[in-house]
Amino acid sequence: MASRYSVIQYVPDPIADERINIGVVAFNNNAVRVRFVSNWERVRRFGLKDIEFLKNFAHQMKNEAEEGFLFPCDKFNGLPNQERILKIAQGWINSIQITESRGSLDTVDELLEDIANTYLREQPPELGPKVKVRDRQAAAKIVRSKTREVLKREFGDKAKELLKPDYEIPGTSTNNKFDVVVANGRPYFAAHGMSFEVDIPDTLKDAVLWRVSDVKSCHPKFPLAIFVLPPKLEQHHYQQIEDTYQKTIKTYKEMGADIVQENDVEPWVMCQIANLTGQLGWPPRSL
Repeated sequence: MASRYSVIQYVPDPIADERINIGVVAFNNNAVRVRFVSNWERVRRFGLKDIEFLKNFAHQMKNEAEEGFLFPCDKFNGLPNQERILKIAQGWINSIQITESRGSLDTVDELLEDIANTYLREQPPELGPKVKVRDRQAAAKIVRSKTREVLKREFGDKAKELLKPDYEIPGTSTNNKFDVVVANGRPYFAAHGMSFEVDIPDTLKDAVLWRVSDVKSCHPKFPLAIFVLPPKLEQHHYQQIEDTYQKTIKTYKEMGADIVQENDVEPWVMCQIANLTGQLGWPPRSL
């Protein structure tokens, strides 16, 4: 019996009409076979959106195919599979679309193998580029290093006495440790690093929020920065981490902390030094 096939495609923006193949379906009037990509990472990078709905669709379609249906919610209505596919191909205008079917003399199973090899070519995961991520300790190291560079340019050898790593600042309830504090007898400003290049635990986010809140409740005008490494597009569950990142930095800003990224650290430190000029004990000539 002659078989037919169609290609299932993901179209993130139907107006732009850019598309990527995500699956194939081979069928005749008695059988339906489907296959989807095994590595969804390329699809996620293509659309720059959450693709869980695509994975759910693929799972549902595989289950329906085992029952002889073409698609989720597909029903036998007396029309041959070829005609039902044609109606779907011409009628679907959302993010999941399907090409009009083409014929083949192969069996359904033989056809499925052939079209999967043709339309679902995938780079093996182990051959893809590795995502280099920096954790919280790396963020702490960066903010200390960049702060040290500014202090050294401004104050030479005195910089080592001004920069206090892992220094505690008193708050309303307790002393709160920050990755870097600039102090000369008393603290002048502080910064703490966080990385969203890894999936950080909620307990860590809450701990940093507590430090900011405790210090700001006692010293509302104390300059305090949270140095962040934002999430990368290549990360697994990128959209989920990006949403968490946006909510977290919004909360820190509302608490009165400045949010700085890698290129902002040195300008922020320079700004704090400029604001301190003329205050008692600054510049630190007595060191």
